[in-house]
Amino acid sequence: MGSRGAVLLATLMQDFRHAFRIVRKSPVLVAVVTITLGLGIGANTTIFSVLNGFLLRPLPVRAPEEIMVLATEQKDAPLGSYFFSYLDLQDFKKQAGGQFSDIFGYEANFAGLSADNKAEEVAINYVTGNYFSALGVKPLLGRLILPSEGEMMSDDRPLVLGYSYWEKRFGGDPSILGKQVHVDGRPATIVGVAPKEFEGLVFAAEMDCYLPLNKGTTLQADSPGGSAQNRGARHIRALGRLQRGTNLAQAQQAVTVIGERLAEQYPVTNKGIKFHVIPERLSRPVPLGTNIILVIAILFLLLAGLVLLLACLNVANILAARAMVLRREMAVRAALGAGRFRLIRLVLIESIFLAVVGGAVGVVLGWLASSWLSAIHPVGNVRLNFSFDWKVFAYSLAAAVFTGIVVGLWPALRSSRTDLNSVLREGGRSDSAGGFGQRIRSFLVVAQVGGSLTVLIVAGLFVRSLAGMQRMSLGFDPDNVVNAVLDPHQIGYDAQRTKDFYRELQTRIGKLPGLQSVSFAFSYPMSGYFDTANFYVEGQPVPAGQQPPTVLYNSVGPGYFENMRIPLLQGRAPVEADDETMPSVALVNQTMAARFWPNQSPLGKRFSLSASTGPFVRVIGVVPDGKYTFMGETPQPYFYLPLAQNFRSKRVLQVRSLIRPEYLRTQVRREIQSLDPGLPISDLQTMREALGGPGGFFIFRMGAILAGAMGVLGMILAVVGVYGVVSFTASQRTQEIGIRMALGANRANVLVLILRQGCTLILFGILAGLILAWTVSRGMASLFVGVSATDPLTFSVVTLLLTAVAFWACYIPARRATGVQPTIALRGE
Repeated sequence: MGSRGAVLLATLMQDFRHAFRIVRKSPVLVAVVTITLGLGIGANTTIFSVLNGFLLRPLPVRAPEEIMVLATEQKDAPLGSYFFSYLDLQDFKKQAGGQFSDIFGYEANFAGLSADNKAEEVAINYVTGNYFSALGVKPLLGRLILPSEGEMMSDDRPLVLGYSYWEKRFGGDPSILGKQVHVDGRPATIVGVAPKEFEGLVFAAEMDCYLPLNKGTTLQADSPGGSAQNRGARHIRALGRLQRGTNLAQAQQAVTVIGERLAEQYPVTNKGIKFHVIPERLSRPVPLGTNIILVIAILFLLLAGLVLLLACLNVANILAARAMVLRREMAVRAALGAGRFRLIRLVLIESIFLAVVGGAVGVVLGWLASSWLSAIHPVGNVRLNFSFDWKVFAYSLAAAVFTGIVVGLWPALRSSRTDLNSVLREGGRSDSAGGFGQRIRSFLVVAQVGGSLTVLIVAGLFVRSLAGMQRMSLGFDPDNVVNAVLDPHQIGYDAQRTKDFYRELQTRIGKLPGLQSVSFAFSYPMSGYFDTANFYVEGQPVPAGQQPPTVLYNSVGPGYFENMRIPLLQGRAPVEADDETMPSVALVNQTMAARFWPNQSPLGKRFSLSASTGPFVRVIGVVPDGKYTFMGETPQPYFYLPLAQNFRSKRVLQVRSLIRPEYLRTQVRREIQSLDPGLPISDLQTMREALGGPGGFFIFRMGAILAGAMGVLGMILAVVGVYGVVSFTASQRTQEIGIRMALGANRANVLVLILRQGCTLILFGILAGLILAWTVSRGMASLFVGVSATDPLTFSVVTLLLTAVAFWACYIPARRATGVQPTIALRGE
């Protein structure tokens, strides 16, 4: 066995040296093949790095596979209802010890951090005391929040900084420990810095700070029922670490039992609530929801795979043509005793070597593309991390080796069947144009054109979808509007001082030149922050065993609907007189009116946000449906409350201008700072810029860019393939062309002869591509907004474009073939 292994190793080394010599003698071949495969592997590496960054990369914590997300499920809840209340979390910690070694949670929010006479808004996590210990995270500096600090309440709270925020705000100063700061006007002491690799558990976001979450914490400041002592206030993301030896089914059974027990003990808040255990990586971006990111990533990975297939077809054609040149060498090797397996291995090693070199080029291209994508910050603390790890490199290597086998297998099999006598009789001539080899090459071209057309049509649908979305009705007019998000509570303002501040600010802003209108609201559409409330309709009791429906809403000031150009369909808008001294009122959208008061006018109808017995809110108006949380959402119930009756410290100032809104930003900032220079201002931008965030056009714009890039790559590869085959065919028919011209054929006859063959391949490729594109696009129909999956305009324009480009790829070698001189062609043969 030892001698056999040594012989095999020696022959393998000989084959590798032979492949290297052959490749070194063909620099043009190496360049063409490596660039072609590099483009295909680069596209796949980029898409896989995105998929890996979002969904596959484990948390940088101890034993991340043991971390489970505990999620609630409630019927008729918008955006999925997967949050816990603080009291439910405490009950689970006490009762689930047999299956979980730790249960912990956090609540993500924004706060104002004041230090060194400067205040700014930060992304903050309120975490249970065992948050860091359960995750097994160690501090970079100082210490983290202790389990005991999650139970006690103190005026001086321990504050942990995120690594990036520590570097950005405090310059990475290690002496920061013990520094006194203020968070939302309350004192806090910096006790530590989290490690660089740990950015928190919020999907695609980086946390700036961490504070203890305990029974005295007010969640979702100034929202109804925001206290941690309210069992119905569900704002906490809960997680647990499985006990060693416990499986997912056992944990789920235990959680179900605890949920049923809580429903019996607290029917008002817990009846109809189901509890689930989900592995952390399967809960991204949100548990129990349609994982749109996973769907999009897999579909784009399939598109990238199709691009790689086009590259493989191209290279297979090149290597097949080259194999015809090497037929004599293979025949001689066979005559000297080389077996068929040795000949196949020789060709495969060469193709794998070329593919690995192409894979290296693809990794570089993928790294550049992934770095560019990672550098995009759609909004605020959203962070995209598509950096490479071992999984990306392993994927690229596997793709390269697999590609090398695929592109080399057919040439290897053909070369291994070479017969020395036939080669010598042919005098080195290749297969005729009508031979089996030519038919295979023709089939590959048809596949290339069809695959390229499919990728181009999908890319065109994404681009059309983005364009259509930017023109679609949002339910409001985003043009010429400037947003500025403010929260005086972040620097310690009480409710009355906050009201006075906003009243004075509106007066000052209203005097700015070029201003058309101004209003306040708690949030703006697709902003990422929103309010929800349980909804009790008067006269419509909640079914037994269920929770009331949860509905999204916004709190708005006078003039909001006129400012945002939202028309009134019925009734009236809130006015200054609708304050806390008057009966509560609301406006509802069309979907809400149709769902809760079908076939009747909702005006005068009443509902409650607290209980079926009231207090009640009276409907005074109806407005059209709009987009509220995500650009691609379906119509959903939504209502509006007056800010004067539903106080919110955090508000968005919205200013509509008669001039370009960009010019108003400086003036708006100046007026805010003139009232309080220490007040943080976040998201000071035009409404159009705001719509470029994750809830707006960002995902669709990135999809259009990636799809468009792959479409262009696919078209280039298809055109190169068509050109290569037509050119090769023309060169193989040199003698035939010479004879035809000697017998009287003119240049036009030769041109038509070569074009006919190329155009036939294009026609079959187009037909195959249309069928495939129709099938693929219908499967992706849910990802297209504002355009049909079988949009005739996209299909026709893309088909004409590819046909025209492919025709020119045929015309160039056909035109060259007309220059053949009969005497030279016949003499050469």
